[in-house]
Amino acid sequence: MLTVPSVQEYASPFKHYIDLVADDLISALSLNAKKAVELMLRLPEEKWDYRYAAGKWSVKEVIGHLIDNEIIMVYRLLRISRGDATILPGYNQDQFIAESPYPNFSSPSLMDYYKIVRKMTIATLQGVESESWLRQGTIGSSIVSARALAYVIAGHEIHHLNILRDKYLS
Repeated sequence: MLTVPSVQEYASPFKHYIDLVADDLISALSLNAKKAVELMLRLPEEKWDYRYAAGKWSVKEVIGHLIDNEIIMVYRLLRISRGDATILPGYNQDQFIAESPYPNFSSPSLMDYYKIVRKMTIATLQGVESESWLRQGTIGSSIVSARALAYVIAGHEIHHLNILRDKYLS
Protein backbone atom coordinates (compact mmCIF):
# COMPACT_ATOMS: atom_id res chain seq x y z
CA MET A 1 0.00 0.00 0.00
CA LEU A 2 1.27 3.46 -0.89
CA THR A 3 1.45 6.09 1.79
CA VAL A 4 0.87 9.81 1.40
CA PRO A 5 3.99 11.58 0.10
CA SER A 6 5.91 13.97 2.30
CA VAL A 7 5.92 17.68 1.44
CA GLN A 8 9.54 17.33 0.26
CA GLU A 9 8.31 15.14 -2.62
CA TYR A 10 6.31 17.78 -4.50
CA ALA A 11 5.89 21.46 -5.31
CA SER A 12 3.40 23.48 -3.27
CA PRO A 13 0.73 23.72 -6.05
CA PHE A 14 0.25 19.94 -5.75
CA LYS A 15 -0.50 20.09 -1.99
CA HIS A 16 -4.21 20.82 -2.46
CA TYR A 17 -4.68 17.72 -4.62
CA ILE A 18 -2.63 15.42 -2.39
CA ASP A 19 -4.54 16.58 0.70
CA LEU A 20 -7.81 15.49 -0.91
CA VAL A 21 -6.76 11.81 -1.02
CA ALA A 22 -7.65 10.15 2.27
CA ASP A 23 -7.71 6.49 1.22
CA ASP A 24 -5.30 3.93 -0.06
CA LEU A 25 -4.33 5.25 -3.48
CA ILE A 26 -5.49 2.36 -5.68
CA SER A 27 -8.75 2.17 -3.72
CA ALA A 28 -9.18 5.93 -4.09
CA LEU A 29 -8.65 5.74 -7.85
CA SER A 30 -11.15 2.90 -8.18
CA LEU A 31 -13.70 4.67 -5.98
CA ASN A 32 -13.16 7.98 -7.80
CA ALA A 33 -13.78 6.25 -11.12
CA LYS A 34 -17.00 4.74 -9.84
CA LYS A 35 -18.16 8.12 -8.51
CA ALA A 36 -17.15 9.89 -11.72
CA VAL A 37 -19.08 7.46 -13.92
CA GLU A 38 -22.12 7.66 -11.60
CA LEU A 39 -21.97 11.44 -11.82
CA MET A 40 -21.67 11.33 -15.62
CA LEU A 41 -24.63 8.95 -15.86
CA ARG A 42 -26.74 11.39 -13.82
CA LEU A 43 -26.09 14.23 -16.27
CA PRO A 44 -28.80 14.74 -18.85
CA GLU A 45 -27.41 14.90 -22.38
CA GLU A 46 -28.08 18.66 -22.68
CA LYS A 47 -25.88 19.32 -19.59
CA TRP A 48 -22.76 17.89 -21.25
CA ASP A 49 -22.26 21.12 -23.22
CA TYR A 50 -23.31 23.37 -20.33
CA ARG A 51 -20.94 26.03 -18.96
CA TYR A 52 -21.84 27.49 -15.57
CA ALA A 53 -20.22 30.83 -16.49
CA ALA A 54 -18.66 32.56 -19.47
CA GLY A 55 -15.15 31.30 -20.11
CA LYS A 56 -15.63 28.12 -18.07
CA TRP A 57 -15.26 24.64 -19.51
CA SER A 58 -18.24 22.53 -20.45
CA VAL A 59 -18.79 19.18 -18.75
CA LYS A 60 -17.29 17.47 -21.81
CA GLU A 61 -14.23 19.68 -21.50
CA VAL A 62 -13.88 19.02 -17.76
CA ILE A 63 -14.01 15.26 -18.37
CA GLY A 64 -11.60 15.72 -21.28
CA HIS A 65 -9.26 17.68 -19.01
CA LEU A 66 -9.33 14.84 -16.48
CA ILE A 67 -8.41 12.43 -19.27
CA ASP A 68 -5.62 14.64 -20.66
CA ASN A 69 -4.17 15.36 -17.24
CA GLU A 70 -4.24 11.72 -16.18
CA ILE A 71 -2.46 10.58 -19.35
CA ILE A 72 0.21 13.26 -18.90
CA MET A 73 0.70 12.55 -15.19
CA VAL A 74 0.93 8.79 -15.73
CA TYR A 75 3.50 9.35 -18.48
CA ARG A 76 5.54 11.53 -16.14
CA LEU A 77 5.18 9.05 -13.29
CA LEU A 78 6.30 6.17 -15.51
CA ARG A 79 9.41 8.00 -16.67
CA ILE A 80 10.33 9.10 -13.16
CA SER A 81 9.65 5.69 -11.60
CA ARG A 82 11.92 4.09 -14.21
CA GLY A 83 14.78 6.41 -13.30
CA ASP A 84 14.60 8.72 -16.31
CA ALA A 85 16.33 11.96 -15.32
CA THR A 86 15.07 13.96 -18.31
CA ILE A 87 13.53 17.29 -17.30
CA LEU A 88 9.88 16.98 -18.29
CA PRO A 89 7.93 19.97 -19.61
CA GLY A 90 4.77 21.41 -18.17
CA TYR A 91 1.68 21.79 -20.31
CA ASN A 92 -0.93 24.45 -20.89
CA GLN A 93 -4.28 22.94 -19.87
CA ASP A 94 -6.29 25.74 -21.48
CA GLN A 95 -4.55 25.26 -24.81
CA PHE A 96 -5.08 21.50 -24.60
CA ILE A 97 -8.82 22.00 -24.10
CA ALA A 98 -9.08 24.75 -26.74
CA GLU A 99 -7.46 22.40 -29.28
CA SER A 100 -9.28 19.26 -28.12
CA PRO A 101 -11.97 17.28 -29.92
CA TYR A 102 -13.96 16.80 -26.70
CA PRO A 103 -16.92 19.02 -27.68
CA ASN A 104 -17.50 16.63 -30.59
CA PHE A 105 -17.50 13.47 -28.46
CA SER A 106 -20.77 11.83 -27.54
CA SER A 107 -21.22 11.43 -23.79
CA PRO A 108 -21.01 7.60 -24.02
CA SER A 109 -17.77 7.71 -26.02
CA LEU A 110 -16.25 10.22 -23.58
CA MET A 111 -17.22 7.98 -20.64
CA ASP A 112 -15.65 5.00 -22.42
CA TYR A 113 -12.43 6.95 -23.02
CA TYR A 114 -12.35 8.00 -19.36
CA LYS A 115 -12.80 4.37 -18.19
CA ILE A 116 -10.06 3.09 -20.51
CA VAL A 117 -7.61 5.72 -19.26
CA ARG A 118 -8.41 4.91 -15.62
CA LYS A 119 -7.86 1.18 -16.22
CA MET A 120 -4.52 2.02 -17.85
CA THR A 121 -3.59 4.22 -14.89
CA ILE A 122 -4.36 1.55 -12.30
CA ALA A 123 -2.53 -1.13 -14.30
CA THR A 124 0.50 1.17 -14.66
CA LEU A 125 0.56 2.01 -10.95
CA GLN A 126 0.27 -1.66 -9.99
CA GLY A 127 3.39 -2.31 -12.08
CA VAL A 128 5.59 0.20 -10.28
CA GLU A 129 8.13 -1.52 -8.03
CA SER A 130 7.97 -0.45 -4.37
CA GLU A 131 11.47 1.09 -4.37
CA SER A 132 10.60 3.17 -7.44
CA TRP A 133 7.84 5.20 -5.79
CA LEU A 134 10.33 7.49 -4.06
CA ARG A 135 12.32 8.24 -7.20
CA GLN A 136 12.24 11.91 -8.05
CA GLY A 137 12.27 13.78 -11.30
CA THR A 138 11.86 17.31 -12.55
CA ILE A 139 8.80 18.81 -14.18
CA GLY A 140 9.61 22.32 -15.35
CA SER A 141 11.63 23.60 -12.42
CA SER A 142 9.91 21.51 -9.73
CA ILE A 143 11.10 18.27 -8.18
CA VAL A 144 8.43 15.60 -7.73
CA SER A 145 8.36 11.93 -6.76
CA ALA A 146 6.56 9.19 -8.63
CA ARG A 147 4.45 8.64 -5.51
CA ALA A 148 3.42 12.30 -5.35
CA LEU A 149 2.30 12.20 -8.99
CA ALA A 150 0.11 9.19 -8.25
CA TYR A 151 -1.58 11.08 -5.43
CA VAL A 152 -1.93 14.18 -7.61
CA ILE A 153 -3.84 12.12 -10.19
CA ALA A 154 -6.36 11.03 -7.58
CA GLY A 155 -6.65 14.41 -5.85
CA HIS A 156 -6.93 16.35 -9.10
CA GLU A 157 -9.89 14.22 -10.06
CA ILE A 158 -11.56 14.68 -6.64
CA HIS A 159 -11.10 18.44 -7.05
CA HIS A 160 -12.85 18.45 -10.43
CA LEU A 161 -15.60 16.03 -9.38
CA ASN A 162 -16.41 18.43 -6.54
CA ILE A 163 -16.68 21.28 -9.06
CA LEU A 164 -18.88 19.18 -11.34
CA ARG A 165 -21.20 18.37 -8.42
CA ASP A 166 -21.30 21.97 -7.18
CA LYS A 167 -21.53 23.87 -10.46
CA TYR A 168 -23.11 21.48 -12.93
CA LEU A 169 -25.50 19.30 -10.92
CA SER A 170 -26.99 21.92 -8.63
